[in-house]
Amino acid sequence: MFKSNEILRKQTLLKGERKISVLICICLGFTIHVVAVYWWYRRDDLLYPLVMLPPKSIPPFWHALFIIMVNDTLVRQASMILKCLLLMYYKNSRGRNYRKQGQMLTSVEYLMLLYCALLPTPVWYRFFLNKDYGSLFSFLMTGLYLTFKLTSVVEKVKSFFTALKALSRKAVRYGAYATSEQVNAAGDLCAICQEKMHAPILLRCKDIFGEDCVSEWLVGLRGKERTCPLCRALVKRADLRSYGDGSTSLLFQIF
Repeated sequence: MFKSNEILRKQTLLKGERKISVLICICLGFTIHVVAVYWWYRRDDLLYPLVMLPPKSIPPFWHALFIIMVNDTLVRQASMILKCLLLMYYKNSRGRNYRKQGQMLTSVEYLMLLYCALLPTPVWYRFFLNKDYGSLFSFLMTGLYLTFKLTSVVEKVKSFFTALKALSRKAVRYGAYATSEQVNAAGDLCAICQEKMHAPILLRCKDIFGEDCVSEWLVGLRGKERTCPLCRALVKRADLRSYGDGSTSLLFQIF
């Protein structure tokens, strides 16, 4: 998965030059793997948590971990399949469609993170109801777990809906679309690529760049201070992390 994640990021950056054959191979490989695993373990209660139902019987601790980790891994692979399909769809897009591509990839990622946060809930709910540990301990642990889980899920829901709202938002993450007058005053050449600007973005420092170019510039500064390519003025960070580079979070959601 780590290698496929890196390949997916590279294919996203290639834009119109991305290779459809590579994306198809990733899709087919993950599809076969997901179907094969669920068929092979079809009697091990793997499918119940996918529809938020607890396992039929109380699972031992290590079996509960097995169910959660397998489902978590396969759901992330399924999200990568969907991202590959989006990249194939947007392969020949230009201008603002690349913004839509990035927003779609981000929405898919936050939907996956929300779903992965919910996946362990029915498994641990069934596990903590084990009366062998005593009724008081069982009810106490179940209540504590569901309370903490609710807190984390609420944050995931907020992030997902924020990503959805960005799909229809006209303003962009680091500024606003420049008017034709502003573009004419600045010149119609992007200072980053030295070509005609597509979907020109006016940053808060009043410099203008093509949307694709400035987005790539700011994504490349991840972990550092985000600055304007020309005047080095600080660019306010996004309220929501973007996954427009095609990356997928691979951190397991155990609890």
